[in-house]
Amino acid sequence: MAVKVFIDKIETLEMREKWGVVENVVRRALVKGLSGTDFKVMYSALEAAGIPKKGQYLDDDKGVNLYVTDRNVRMIDKDCAEVTIIYNHFADKGQRLFVDWGFVTNRNVSGKMEVSVVQKTTNMYREGGFGEQKLIDLEHTYPASDPDYGGKTIKQTGEMNVSIPQRTFSIQGCKEFRQSGPWDMAERLIGSVNSVEWLGQPKHTWMCTEVTWEYRDTQRSGGTQVSLYFMTFTFQHSEDTWNPTVVFIDDRTNRPPENLIEGEGYKYVRYHKEVNFKNELGFRVIGPEQK
Repeated sequence: MAVKVFIDKIETLEMREKWGVVENVVRRALVKGLSGTDFKVMYSALEAAGIPKKGQYLDDDKGVNLYVTDRNVRMIDKDCAEVTIIYNHFADKGQRLFVDWGFVTNRNVSGKMEVSVVQKTTNMYREGGFGEQKLIDLEHTYPASDPDYGGKTIKQTGEMNVSIPQRTFSIQGCKEFRQSGPWDMAERLIGSVNSVEWLGQPKHTWMCTEVTWEYRDTQRSGGTQVSLYFMTFTFQHSEDTWNPTVVFIDDRTNRPPENLIEGEGYKYVRYHKEVNFKNELGFRVIGPEQK
């Protein structure tokens, strides 16, 4: 008897929606015509044509962000099994981050943003928080009675402690590799900064600070071995860029003098690797446009 699949009997379907977003769908199927004398007959039920496979997306409509995360088999007769197929929202640590050998896809993925406030010592400022950074200029005129600088006006740059937002952005999901692997990808990303605008922020303001992975599975696809890893990518944002600043110091005062010229008296050093994160990751992140 040929194996037949009967799926989506309307009285057995389930769906959960939360805040207007479909988060979970349960489908059930009957697989008839199975043959076998041990537990391996259940493999045949999972492999039957018409049974959705792991990682398969539900549809291109409201279920575009749902994909198969669980499949359960229950034998109800020696030649018949019930298969339960569960689709969950991809943001629940299961979104597909796509292949390492492909191009940037148009299926967006979601991430998690955390923001805190940190203290930073700086001798640079932006007027009202906008525009180009400038050095803080200070001056002081000493009284005539001062033994060292009597009547002189000394100018120098100032230094202050400021509170700035520290944004940490992370992405989690499963990524497939053919030729290279997560080691190579981590090597390219760790310590690098964005070479072009990313997540709505200028170049050099995002740094990849951590890449972690866990091995999940190995399969063959079209004669090629494909390895699947669950990965986490973490990025930190610095509104003043991650480029370190080097400032000339007057050895008489141990302070930078005033009116330093950018590129001469102080410089921004492009020290870190520069990477186009969208191209390297292979996907777009839900949010601001990524170049």
